[in-house]
Amino acid sequence: MLVTDLIHSCSNDKVAQAATCCIGGAFAERVRAAARENGVSEGRFVSVIMRDFALRAGDEARAELARLIAGCDQPILHGLRRVVEAALEDGALFSDQGEEMGAPLFRRGGLSCTAMARLERARLQAF
Repeated sequence: MLVTDLIHSCSNDKVAQAATCCIGGAFAERVRAAARENGVSEGRFVSVIMRDFALRAGDEARAELARLIAGCDQPILHGLRRVVEAALEDGALFSDQGEEMGAPLFRRGGLSCTAMARLERARLQAF
């Protein structure tokens, strides 16, 4: 349920912008720089990442995200940060294709949210 709420809320440019500002710090700076580099607003950049996650994330990736944000004080912000940081760390190439959601929004041999979940699990196991 939290993951669905996260996707529905942060797929909106204005909500994504406000959430990014609420998180602030180095995260917001990274998002701002990446958005500027791609010629879109921060909110648009984050909302496209969330829409891409919604399209590509399988049950395993969604369940992993749900486990990671369960019990957090601010689960929506925590989940947003996890999804966006994973996309930024993967070095995905941004492609803003408007409302046409049939084609992948991130390309580099294909950004897989399942792979993002595996990467996150591996990173957590390393610590």
